[in-house]
Amino acid sequence: MKLTDWAIRNIRPIVFLTTILCLAGAAMYASFPVSILPDVTFPRVVVVAEAGSRPTKVVDVTVTAPLEEAFATIPNVKRIRSKTKPGSTEISVDFLDGTDVIRAEQLVNAKVNEVRPLLPPETLTEVERMNPTVFPVLGLTVKSKSLTQTELWSLARYTLRPRLARVDGVARVVVQGGRPPEIAVTLRPTDMAAAGVTNTEVVSAIQASNIVRAVGRIDHEFKQYQVLVDSERQSAADIAKIVVGQRNGAPIQLSDIATVQPSTEDRTTIVSANGKESVLINIIRQPSANSVAMVDAVNQELQKLRSSLPSDVEVGLYYDQSVLIKEAVSSVRDAVIIGAILSVFVLTVFLRNVRATVVTASIIPITLLVTFVLMRLSGLTLNLMTLGALAVGIGLVIDDAIVVVEAVFRHLGPDVSVKRAVQEASSHISAPMVSSTLTTVVVFLPLAFLQGVAGAFFMALALTLTIALLVSLALALCVSPSLCAGFLRYSHGLHEEGRFFTWVTRRYEASLRWMLKHRWIVLPIGLVTILGTVFMAGRLQSGFMPEIDEGAFVLDYWSPPGTSLDESDRLLSQVDKILEETPEISSFSRRTGTELGFAITETNRGDYAVMLKPNRNRSIDDVISEVRAKVQQQVPSLDVDFIQVLQDLIGDLAGNPDPIEIRVFGENKQDIESLADKLVDKLSNVKGLADVKSGAIESGPQMQFVPNDVEIGRRGMNSDELADQLNASLLGTVATEVVQGDRQIAVRVRLPIANRSTLKALETLPVSTPSGIVQLGDLGEIKLIPGTTQSTHEDQRRLVAVTARLEGVDLGTAVKEVKGVLAQVKPPPGVTLDLAGQYLSQQDSFRNLTLVLAASVILVFSVMLFQFRRFEAPTIILLLMPLAMFGAVLALWITGTALNVSSFMGVIMLAGIVVKNGILLLDQAQNAWEKGESADVAVISAGRTRLRPILMTTLTAVLGLLPLAFGIGAGAEMQKPLAVAVVGGLLFSTLITLLLGPTIYAAVLRRKKSIQETD
Repeated sequence: MKLTDWAIRNIRPIVFLTTILCLAGAAMYASFPVSILPDVTFPRVVVVAEAGSRPTKVVDVTVTAPLEEAFATIPNVKRIRSKTKPGSTEISVDFLDGTDVIRAEQLVNAKVNEVRPLLPPETLTEVERMNPTVFPVLGLTVKSKSLTQTELWSLARYTLRPRLARVDGVARVVVQGGRPPEIAVTLRPTDMAAAGVTNTEVVSAIQASNIVRAVGRIDHEFKQYQVLVDSERQSAADIAKIVVGQRNGAPIQLSDIATVQPSTEDRTTIVSANGKESVLINIIRQPSANSVAMVDAVNQELQKLRSSLPSDVEVGLYYDQSVLIKEAVSSVRDAVIIGAILSVFVLTVFLRNVRATVVTASIIPITLLVTFVLMRLSGLTLNLMTLGALAVGIGLVIDDAIVVVEAVFRHLGPDVSVKRAVQEASSHISAPMVSSTLTTVVVFLPLAFLQGVAGAFFMALALTLTIALLVSLALALCVSPSLCAGFLRYSHGLHEEGRFFTWVTRRYEASLRWMLKHRWIVLPIGLVTILGTVFMAGRLQSGFMPEIDEGAFVLDYWSPPGTSLDESDRLLSQVDKILEETPEISSFSRRTGTELGFAITETNRGDYAVMLKPNRNRSIDDVISEVRAKVQQQVPSLDVDFIQVLQDLIGDLAGNPDPIEIRVFGENKQDIESLADKLVDKLSNVKGLADVKSGAIESGPQMQFVPNDVEIGRRGMNSDELADQLNASLLGTVATEVVQGDRQIAVRVRLPIANRSTLKALETLPVSTPSGIVQLGDLGEIKLIPGTTQSTHEDQRRLVAVTARLEGVDLGTAVKEVKGVLAQVKPPPGVTLDLAGQYLSQQDSFRNLTLVLAASVILVFSVMLFQFRRFEAPTIILLLMPLAMFGAVLALWITGTALNVSSFMGVIMLAGIVVKNGILLLDQAQNAWEKGESADVAVISAGRTRLRPILMTTLTAVLGLLPLAFGIGAGAEMQKPLAVAVVGGLLFSTLITLLLGPTIYAAVLRRKKSIQETD
């Protein structure tokens, strides 16, 4: 009452303050950071260690094992998983939820440094924590008809990259592809032998002859000079003049024993765009940056650079996440606008008064703008989750304003002033209105304890919706009374409800009277409803997180182990053609020998990033299915795996990137790999599973040289010295670097390709020993051995994972089929199987969400208990909750919507929303009964009084959610399951609340009255 009086007395200050907040909200909205997902950092630290070209088993023992043992001693570690392949290992360290990830990263770094002395000397390590910004937001292609790949690489590396790296919001710019330049010193073994010069002497001479060194200072004619020795070389011609030895007193220049010329680094990768070799530039944003603003700024910077680039250089796009973000923001904004328009339409129909409609509807934009202010202060960004929360809440934020205005309407009369009507209305509805809103808010409190990806993402939704609802409540208590007092006027016919609503009211009263006379029917209705809910729930599709049509996907591929780079390129040219001929595809880029994650891999592996046209008739799943079928038919030797970018990112962040994963544990590597292969064969025949593969990835074959200890010892060598020579002869030695302008170019010394391209050439490779030059074949034996498989560990247990994607089936159905297959498999002794993947994440999330739901129900009951101060009404409303779930499950079942984290969130929201109407209705009935009315009369009069506001709030909420429930627009799939569950639950719960609630309450009041009379 006092708050209402204060609001009425301060109409102008309240309107002024509200206007200021709205202007601040509009300004903040324009400068909000925009991204596709909330900026959250998950408690995972990834360590990548590069250990040269060592075989898998050596890296496993010398690098992976010491690191795993060290990480296992770090506090709060939940899981350690490693993948070891030739030359490198990647270790993911997952920490318990709630762990400070910065502190975790520091602890991992400390352990890496502690173990470093035990690792091979040249081991390079990199430690990075996982977050949604690790994937490029923007991918550019650089092409030209006249420039070479070396010139394009230099242009991208030294012109484009520095300029783009300075753009606000850019964290990193990575260049892929092209041919980096180097100076090749190709030795001529015959001339070297004649001159008596060895490989090692050549490298030493080059290193010693390309220096700039300060050697002292000299004072001369009142000035001090720094004395330099400058033998800096700046070109291949300068390098060729270096003296590497002497013969008979005559100097031997490098050009006498080697060919020195500009060249390029060895081609170990191929990068192309739309089927043409290209250079790619990948741009990664800073965690707090606005993705859309960053992309716009990059495009502006590129426009400035156009004039300085060669005329035929084309800088295009192969991936642009801002397109999805803009479309998603636009579609959610449209959903908000459409929902608001539909809500205003409901107000117009029910209130039939322009002033009242304007006063009530004005709360929508005011709530949104004030919410933007509080969101910004809370550190939230605009993304799919927060914008989805605003779209979900568009019909809810107006509820309290509806209750206020409708109550003022009922109290307003020819002899009652507007201010008096506002005061009387507020005195009746303020307490139940606050309680009913708090019941919706408190359901989100337990979400603070929700863990994993679901908790991180949907916490942003819950926090935004909580802010919006609390803002709407504050506006309903302060602003709505002020606006009512300032703008509403009594007029003739104000209380006329119209023929239709009068008919609805009469039909409702008749139905309620019938229910009161036949109250025994409540129990059968309740049982049928609960049984129907259980029946339909068991037949719902199920999943983890909703999948959205991103308009882009990644195609990972691998050809048979050991396939050369040129042969892989030939096979993939057929895939290029398939993609070019698919009408829905607008552009694509391809990496061979490297990946989108910027890791170097073998020449038989790589990936495509494929962008689809925005306006297309087929969904992304249909396009993927067609491309998959064509690739499997036309290039059968190629294995492929399809996934959308964000889907892959969310899976990686969750630690379970694949929908289906069967983990095969065992100490015997051969046993677990053999069983994994059998599972692949069986699962490949399961309908709905695609891209089935084993994690036992085989590397290419190897030529293994086994030194003869007697022979190398007799010639005064050891194995390490021999390995150094072979490394220098085959890979070459970077002897020095020359500076050309602002660029450094490596000088590589090695033998000609004819001496290192075949097995026979390797056997005759010249080796310098203290006793003279001999052939490599004289020092040992060369063996051809097959490639080894990748070694995977989880918590230091050997593991092979069998994974699969889904095609045309939901996760729940697929898991049932997989469990059927596993039941038929008998593992050998010492081998165990378990089911993981997104199924494991789903089960963990559902388990946690069930606890959240239980906690929410307790909190809701507590709020109602404070409102009613008795157990009867809260207990009745609580008992109606499971019946309301029937509507949610029915809506999911009819629409074919899966039960996933999003729809489960809708069920949790219902726990708070559906009680709002019950509180308003039973509070009115309780007040009437306490004034002496009979139980039946009390509930009928309460029903008649609360019918209009209940129908208005329900319809505005439902119609406000309809745009999301239809799932129209980019990114709408994320909130569609939630909206469908809430719409279905609200519609059915309204019917339950209006009929079953009063019937049960009247029976309780009668029983209570009877007990009082008996006493």
